[in-house]
Amino acid sequence: MTFLRSIIITLIISVGFAYGLRNVFGFWETLILAFIIQFIIAFVYSSFKINKVQQLTGEFEQEIQQLLELSEVNIACPCGNYTYNTNIFLNLEETYVCEKCSNEFRVEITLTPTLLTQPIYTESNALVTGKIEQELQANDDVEITSEYAEGTQL
Repeated sequence: MTFLRSIIITLIISVGFAYGLRNVFGFWETLILAFIIQFIIAFVYSSFKINKVQQLTGEFEQEIQQLLELSEVNIACPCGNYTYNTNIFLNLEETYVCEKCSNEFRVEITLTPTLLTQPIYTESNALVTGKIEQELQANDDVEITSEYAEGTQL
């Protein structure tokens, strides 16, 4: 149906060009020329469109593959004799059967939220830090004398 509709539209446009240019080139010559030019233009346009779709599909498949590689992990059987290399997803619960010991096991994923904070640096903090450094430098001059005896530590 779509092909027939395209042919009819192409034929109508060709007849319009042929009627308009009938005095210059002749009706039938212009009709055939306009019909062929429309097919060439449609072919080139569809080729560009198909190439664009294939390029976008390739990029999408590459991104999906990268995402799958991020979720790929090695899972060791509790027996320690076999290791699976598979993708793990958070909301899917999947069980595995070890090929060596024939035991069935599953992997549990737990999430622990952790609050991240950034220290605030202000001028008063710099002053306090400077005072603490001065006090530490003053206390670094502690010397051990010959009066030191075991058991007299602070």
